[in-house]
Amino acid sequence: MRASLIGRFLLLAVACLALLLPLWYWAAAWFATPPIWLAGTAMKTLFSWVEGFEQNGITATLLTHVQVRMPGPGGAQMLAELTPEVSYPTYGYGLVLLWAMLIASHPRRWWLKGLLGSALLVPVQAWGLCFQWMRDVIVTSGGNAAAYLGYPSWVNEVVAYGYQFGFLMLTPVAPILLWLWFDQRFVAALWLEAALDEDAPAKNAHDPAIR
Repeated sequence: MRASLIGRFLLLAVACLALLLPLWYWAAAWFATPPIWLAGTAMKTLFSWVEGFEQNGITATLLTHVQVRMPGPGGAQMLAELTPEVSYPTYGYGLVLLWAMLIASHPRRWWLKGLLGSALLVPVQAWGLCFQWMRDVIVTSGGNAAAYLGYPSWVNEVVAYGYQFGFLMLTPVAPILLWLWFDQRFVAALWLEAALDEDAPAKNAHDPAIR
């Protein structure tokens, strides 16, 4: 494929990503507020063992009633309530990826599509936050937490799958899918260019003037 269209897009997208990342990270505490609020509200609504949630900059902390053993003074064991933490940038980088791709391809009303995409990414980010919290509480917190919760073993598998899906698939793929939806004309142009490049060798082989 010629580097004309796809090459310009990739170079511009990488350049935009390099410029936007520091700005996004500087303002990450503000961007983190909606998904943390949504994730914390969902957890408090769905689970009786959730007491609440807190945000400290880019860090989201889930407050629970689940008790785990912690080392105390003199090597003694003491019970403490579990408070797992999640860093927003782990699940929030799709926001800057979406904006970089939109600026690079520059569809009609790209800024409006960027705002809409930013809103649509909030539940995606909240999914990742929720399932990391649940993984830390249900799967990796140890026997005391498991005994307190009393969940069957298959719940661990569901939580582990939801966590992996959010971390490995949903977070990186969602902004790309949104961009494909927002800029279908550019994607069609890429397919057309690829088709023309594939047809060119066949036409050249049958053209006696090129031999």
